[in-house]
Amino acid sequence: MPADFAWRFWTNVSNWTLDSDVESVEIDGPFAAGARGATIGRISGRIEWRVVEAGSGRAVIEFPVPKAVARFAWQFVETVRGTTITQRCWLEGESASKLARNFGPVLEAGIPDGMRKLCLAMEAASARWPAGGVMAQKGPAATG
Repeated sequence: MPADFAWRFWTNVSNWTLDSDVESVEIDGPFAAGARGATIGRISGRIEWRVVEAGSGRAVIEFPVPKAVARFAWQFVETVRGTTITQRCWLEGESASKLARNFGPVLEAGIPDGMRKLCLAMEAASARWPAGGVMAQKGPAATG
């Protein structure tokens, strides 16, 4: 599928509910730098975040954690074989090392499965909207 289709799918935060822990997602406007949102998880509860960077197939989202900040960078690159989606995570701040030791293994275990689910959902959506057609966008708050 084209990278611009994958980007549009992912930046429509209502699609984030494909993660089994995600109950709903809220965002205070369009997916753009400066936008603020929250993911409400069945297990993790409410996690507030901010879009630091968004555009040209690249986004950085950050959220506060105790004495640190967690950042997730996403990149969507079109290749000859399709679209490559990369997610990179890192922590910065006073407790970053301790948090990385405690939560790093959890993220490393869960992210590959989440990425597989995301790609399968994108492929299914792409089949419903041939030629990269426009996907329906829900309003600022989305529920699953």
